[in-house]
Amino acid sequence: IYLKRRRSWLLVPSYLTGPETLRGVAEVLTVLGQDVVIPPPVRTCPGDTDHLGPWCDAVVAAASTASCDELVVVGHSAACPRLPMVADALLAEGRNVTHMILVNGRFPATDGQSPVEADETLADMLDGMVRPDDYLPPWYGWWGGMVVDMVPPEDRERVFADFKPVPRSLFDQPIPVPKLPPTVVCAFLATGDMYAMAYEQAVAEGWQVARLDGEHLHVVADPVTVAGTLLSLVGRPRVDHLADKG
Repeated sequence: IYLKRRRSWLLVPSYLTGPETLRGVAEVLTVLGQDVVIPPPVRTCPGDTDHLGPWCDAVVAAASTASCDELVVVGHSAACPRLPMVADALLAEGRNVTHMILVNGRFPATDGQSPVEADETLADMLDGMVRPDDYLPPWYGWWGGMVVDMVPPEDRERVFADFKPVPRSLFDQPIPVPKLPPTVVCAFLATGDMYAMAYEQAVAEGWQVARLDGEHLHVVADPVTVAGTLLSLVGRPRVDHLADKG
């Protein structure tokens, strides 16, 4: 049934990667009769005081090309804790956001506004990598060969070309987490165990959940399975959830 229902999908990539990480998923959803939009990347500078506003505005603007009334907002990786901002802004514009799905990323803060990268360990790691121009190197270089091995060889050049340096200060800006109305069904898709804590928190919050065996860039390695799982999440019967908890 869910395959026959046409919806618009806003696929939001991590600002550390880029649109190509979700291109395969978008192509599968399109073949299956869905309307898909991927926002263009937004680059900010180390001296900017606001990294979130321009990013959110660009994502919301991209959704204006969506052709269906029902809108599913999907975020991958570092886009996840920022996705409630996007859904809230779209709702404020009168868009019919029916689902918000987080794919393998940090769970949004539950206190309304917190830096998502607040833990000391990550901050120390970032400080150790920052360049003299206050940018961090492209994300695939943070982890040695581990990220390279997550992507099929035939896709590496295309996908990694999207990975650009980002300002270190981007990680210091607090992230607002607005409450969403219960009309927005929230879901979490885990690919592997990297974000097991976020998955368990989604379960505790009453979200729809699914888990696939794979690595963090499973959206690139197996877009067919990821797209099918996303469709199955929105096709589940609506249940009471806690999108407005807190």
